[in-house]
Amino acid sequence: MKTLINATKLLRRGLFFASFALFAFWTSYGLAQTYPSKPLQLIVPFPAGGAIDVLARNVAQKAASALGQPIVIQNKPGASGMIALEACAKSPADGYHLCLVTSDGMSFNSFMFAKLPYDPVQDFVPVTVLVKISGVIVASAAAPYDTMAGLIDQAKRKPSSINWASFGVGSNPHIYLNWIANKAKVDITHVSYKGSAQTIPAVISGESDVTYVALGFVLPHIRSGKLKALAVTTQKRLPQLPDTPTLAELGLDTGAQNWVGIVAPAQTPMSIVQRLNTVFAKEIKDPSLVDGFLSVQAFDPVGSSQEDSALLIKADRIMAQRVIQLTGIKLDSSN
Repeated sequence: MKTLINATKLLRRGLFFASFALFAFWTSYGLAQTYPSKPLQLIVPFPAGGAIDVLARNVAQKAASALGQPIVIQNKPGASGMIALEACAKSPADGYHLCLVTSDGMSFNSFMFAKLPYDPVQDFVPVTVLVKISGVIVASAAAPYDTMAGLIDQAKRKPSSINWASFGVGSNPHIYLNWIANKAKVDITHVSYKGSAQTIPAVISGESDVTYVALGFVLPHIRSGKLKALAVTTQKRLPQLPDTPTLAELGLDTGAQNWVGIVAPAQTPMSIVQRLNTVFAKEIKDPSLVDGFLSVQAFDPVGSSQEDSALLIKADRIMAQRVIQLTGIKLDSSN
């Protein structure tokens, strides 16, 4: 009799969990069928008018058309992307609140700052990686070297004689400076500016000697001879600069990638996340976008699946940790 009672209890418990799972499935399915029923919001951690903001607006416009609802851009720049990511993490997980993210906010910040107002791993679910950004190390046309080997040779012969421009401690140009200086065991002087709008003219004029920058910002200057391309930070040589070697060829590759993607707050129903992935992954590969804005900016369209996006971000965080451990860059989030 006791055995029968236990079996009955187990059966009831099994039926309860099965019913709960079925309810969750149909609830999620129902949400996906009616979603979206109102405008979406996309938080962007950059000011309006910059290249990343324009990327967000371009892809959001196309995704909005596919979804049948507007996507409203909310610019929340500042604090190395932390303002935007904190706002996104605290937003409702309903599929109507999304955030544009970069490798800085999702990977590097974790290891440069002692404390973050968000958890890159626990607070978000990846939707898709939109693009990878091609980076290049450029020198002034007046620099007495034309290659990375020449730059390193001068830095060894004349320590601290080369001025490397960046837009602040912890910025991508500053990270690459410290990585190369540590790997090559040379001293290079760091010169900080307010942003890329100041660093590029500084290198062109010869006020500073070298910087790292997204290729789209400087390709016209390279082609006109105002800047020299010393190396690209991509895994393969770029068609725009076929004669310029990669850092990997020179034994200086960080392994990290510069990418832009979209995430949603954690606990957003996966059926909605998959719907968003399908739309954004398709629209970022739209020929008018690929042959237009993305081509001009030298942004490489990705449009990865939700699962592949999660794997890419996980791998990128491992590489970012390695880079920051070697360079020793530490920042205070209260500043």
